[in-house]
Amino acid sequence: MDKYFVGMRVEVVGHEEGFWNSYFGAIVLRVDRTKLRVRYEEIIDENEEYIEEDVAMKHVRPYPPESREVNYRMNVGDDVDVYDREGWWRGEVVFVFDGELMVYFHYMAGDDTEDYGTFPLDRIRIHQEVKEVAKGFAWSHVKVTG
Repeated sequence: MDKYFVGMRVEVVGHEEGFWNSYFGAIVLRVDRTKLRVRYEEIIDENEEYIEEDVAMKHVRPYPPESREVNYRMNVGDDVDVYDREGWWRGEVVFVFDGELMVYFHYMAGDDTEDYGTFPLDRIRIHQEVKEVAKGFAWSHVKVTG
């Protein structure tokens, strides 16, 4: 079974400075031995066309399944992804408001952008990790608190 195929929805994992712990939705256009040609779902160029690029397979993962977690049950310390700036950015819940969460972004420490942000629940998902298994992929939730 091929793990990636043309038309598959994937996430490109940020692997350059300023993009650590980020995930950008894309569609697979071509599969080669060690890389994929993808078209981003949200990122456009100056001509307002969706950006396409070749990405090493080690920097791509399948698009995660919808989380079964109920957002309002998230707690301080939970590992989450926040949808912002055309992608998902990994962080940690530091404060729970009525209908919003304050999130700390570990990857940004040391640069000149804010390390914290407050976001509505509809822009937050529980962070999930993926690993390759014999028949495809297996997902696990990363939920720090109980």
